[in-house]
Amino acid sequence: MNRDVDWRIEMRRGSIETGGQKELAEINVTPLGDVSLTLIIILMVISPMIMQSMIKVHSSKAVKSTQAEKAKEKPLFIRITNEAIYLNTEKMGSEDELSLRLIKELENKRDKSVMITADKEVPHGKVVHILDLSRQSGAAKLSLVKRAKRETGKKRPG
Repeated sequence: MNRDVDWRIEMRRGSIETGGQKELAEINVTPLGDVSLTLIIILMVISPMIMQSMIKVHSSKAVKSTQAEKAKEKPLFIRITNEAIYLNTEKMGSEDELSLRLIKELENKRDKSVMITADKEVPHGKVVHILDLSRQSGAAKLSLVKRAKRETGKKRPG
C-alpha cells in the first residue's frame, strides 16, 4: 500500500512539472457583487418615478349631503360598453365627440368630477384610455363606479 501512495505522488509531481494537469480556476465573485449592487441602486432610483406616474385611486367615503347640494349639480357619468360610450345616457359617436362634450360640460361646473363605469367585457386598456381622455378634458376628480348586480328574481342558494 505504501508503494501505491508513492506512485500517486510521483504522478502528480510529473504532471505538474510537464504541464499535463489542468489548473483549477477559481470563480471571482467580486464582479457579481458589483453588478448586483448596481442593479439594486438603479431599481431604488427608478421605483419612485414609476410610482408617481401611476393613476392614483382613492376609495370613496360616505358623506352626508343636503338636498340642496344634490339639486345643484348632477355629476357627469360615463358608461363604457363594447358597442359605444355614453355620457349621461347620451350615446357618443366617437372618442373625439366625448372629449369635446366633456370639455364643454366641465367648463360650466364647479365640481369637475366624472364618474366612470364599464361592462365586464370591456378591455382594461379602453377604460384606462377613457380615464386619460377625461383627465385631459379637464376632469379634476375621476371615480370608478361598480355597477350593482340586477335582481333576476331567482333566490340564491343557501
